[in-house]
Amino acid sequence: MFLDDVDRTWFCNRLARIVREQRWKCHAFCLMKTHFHLLVEVEANALQRGMQRLNGAYAQWFNWSHRRSGHLGGERYYAGEVTTDGHELYLLRYLARNPVEAGFCDTPADWLWGSYRGCAGIDAGFSFVTPTRMRAHFGNDESTSCPNLRIFVETP
Repeated sequence: MFLDDVDRTWFCNRLARIVREQRWKCHAFCLMKTHFHLLVEVEANALQRGMQRLNGAYAQWFNWSHRRSGHLGGERYYAGEVTTDGHELYLLRYLARNPVEAGFCDTPADWLWGSYRGCAGIDAGFSFVTPTRMRAHFGNDESTSCPNLRIFVETP
């Protein structure tokens, strides 16, 4: 699904546009080689339209860019509701550690194509990600929450 940084950049730009247009709140995301993960807060019935616009436009661009045709993804995307803080924290850690577990990098902070670096205060992150909700689990201000978030994610 993502062959290089050009693909990933195009996708992130498209995702930023969808987040803005659909009024989503993107709390976390991670791009892998064959798929991506999103942790988004959406208004009722806003997910389907946004996902269609995101996946459809990306598939068309990817096919054009790589001179191929056909479906890019396998099945329709999976969407599940996050109803507890524990589930949200599990997903935050899972998304950040997914590239490490897949062998793409040594630490979550090494992976540039996700929200972890911005949420953990390592860099400015992606403008379409709203890190405040994830940070709020770990403290009242950035100087407390970011180090605590890093410990939570990076401790095996």
